[in-house]
Amino acid sequence: MRAALVAAIALAACGGDDHATIDAAPIDAPAPLGTWDAPIVIAALPYAAAGDTTTATEVRAERYDCAGTIDERGAEVVYRLDLAAPTIVTIAVDAAAPVDVDVHVLRAAATGALAAGCLTRDDRAFVVDLAGGSWWIAVDTYAGGAAPAAGAYTLTVDVPRSTACLTNPIPMCQAGDAPDVNGAPTPPAGLGGCPAGMARVDAFCVDRWEAALVGADGTGWSPYQNPGAAAVVAVSAPGLVPQGYINQTQATAACAAAGKRLCTDAEWLRACQGAAGTTYPYGATRMPGVCNDARTCHPAVQYFQSSDSSVFSMIGHGCLDQLPDGLARTGAHAGCVSADGLYDLMGNLHEWTADPAGTFRGGFFVDTMINGNGCLYRTTAHDVSHWDYSTGFRCCADP
Repeated sequence: MRAALVAAIALAACGGDDHATIDAAPIDAPAPLGTWDAPIVIAALPYAAAGDTTTATEVRAERYDCAGTIDERGAEVVYRLDLAAPTIVTIAVDAAAPVDVDVHVLRAAATGALAAGCLTRDDRAFVVDLAGGSWWIAVDTYAGGAAPAAGAYTLTVDVPRSTACLTNPIPMCQAGDAPDVNGAPTPPAGLGGCPAGMARVDAFCVDRWEAALVGADGTGWSPYQNPGAAAVVAVSAPGLVPQGYINQTQATAACAAAGKRLCTDAEWLRACQGAAGTTYPYGATRMPGVCNDARTCHPAVQYFQSSDSSVFSMIGHGCLDQLPDGLARTGAHAGCVSADGLYDLMGNLHEWTADPAGTFRGGFFVDTMINGNGCLYRTTAHDVSHWDYSTGFRCCADP
């Protein structure tokens, strides 16, 4: 009886004629996944999936601004990686010859033939520290001036693990791999009448976060690369990978380019210790783990997989600060803050002061004890031309 009732309703809807037909509205076919407009979404890690650029429909990106001379005119498959928090990820593409595909990570979807906002790329794999949010990954067919070598591949996206001390968790990171992970940040308004990104401490202003760099034209700069003679500008903002690999002379110039100056020893100590003169920025007693201050394994030992003393002659290697559980983004350790609202004065990176003989203070993410505790940590063993993975800075200024 129920079946008869359903049939009667259907017949009535058709005007009572069981031979009538209904002109159905056309249904749009779903957009193919793997394009810039409809990327394949990676919502959780680890992720691994097979793909094939032979059947890809997207050909928008022909080159990427992180490697503008490389011909990527072949078809690409596009993914969107959604991260709830800052994460160090490894991205790898594996393909058998003669297939030749390259992998890229970008801040936004490509809108034209030159894909802008590319952080880094490789024909094999790379490691990159990404802020929370959405990132685009493109597996693109390399053309190289000849016929594109499209074909099947496997894409993997994962979080590297700090395993045994003598096991390198990011072997895909090689010398010269220095992605620009910060872009061109905008610092927040200053506090107490200070310039942007700074806070008032007594009669002077101090960067609230360890400094990152941008180019003189405002473009991004890699925090894993010594600036050399490049014109760079210091910027202080939360959520950035701070600039390591910098000497005192370069830090001085970067502060000056921002209309600031490198802090004196007295200013730096006052900023770290607060008006009460505490040993640690957060108080009088050490609280392990509140600051980024005690990585178990030295990064040079882990990356080079050796405890031989020779590894300490290679501490300018750009991959050392890209290891997991190492250098933290600015402000990531919320409890590592001074009474005046300044972050990471203890640990994370050594910070250069204006001492002409060469002094950096505060310790770094491996040690905040050997050369003094917390704010009293002081290294004087190097001149102003020294730099390595652990040396950073912040600026001071007049209000």
